[in-house]
Amino acid sequence: MSVYNYKLHKLKDFNRLYEIGKLVHDTLVESGHISSRYDKYVDLYPHLNKIPETSILIAESGGKIIGTNSMTLESPAGLHTDKFFKEETDCFRKNKKILGSSWRIATSKEYRKNIRLFLDLIQNSFFLAKEMNIETCLFVFDKKHEEFYKKLLDAETVAEKICNIEPEIDILMVLMRTDTENSQKHLSKIFKRRKF
Repeated sequence: MSVYNYKLHKLKDFNRLYEIGKLVHDTLVESGHISSRYDKYVDLYPHLNKIPETSILIAESGGKIIGTNSMTLESPAGLHTDKFFKEETDCFRKNKKILGSSWRIATSKEYRKNIRLFLDLIQNSFFLAKEMNIETCLFVFDKKHEEFYKKLLDAETVAEKICNIEPEIDILMVLMRTDTENSQKHLSKIFKRRKF
């Protein structure tokens, strides 16, 4: 099977959130951010899943979800960045620009080295952001990925702090922001010059 044999689309069946939760669980375990859980499931922001302001993107191959990312427009439900960076997120709310956040990016282990899948998820997430009129997009990443996202999205770091997805596992996390239109242009240049 070709590594490019997948389709990207918005999630329509919320019964498949469990598959996404398992994918996120496996990704976090492999990165050392959590210990393996008995139910093999993680959903850090369940209140954002089914609201109309959230679009969940999935990559599917052979009926299996092999990648995902989510984009949320600011609403009364808030953003995922509120969990660890509430004060900083509130500062962005005071600006006049339409705010959103990108979160829950994950790919299955066998596709982890497939940069095309990863970039497709990122680029299509920004297409969603454009549809949602998001002007400023926020992210939370492990500090070790900071430089990568600066180069990929032309993102800037706003803040950093020690966070815990689960007790006793400290992770240095960064809050990053991008101008959505600028990041789209940046990604387009990367796709044009990269040979897959």
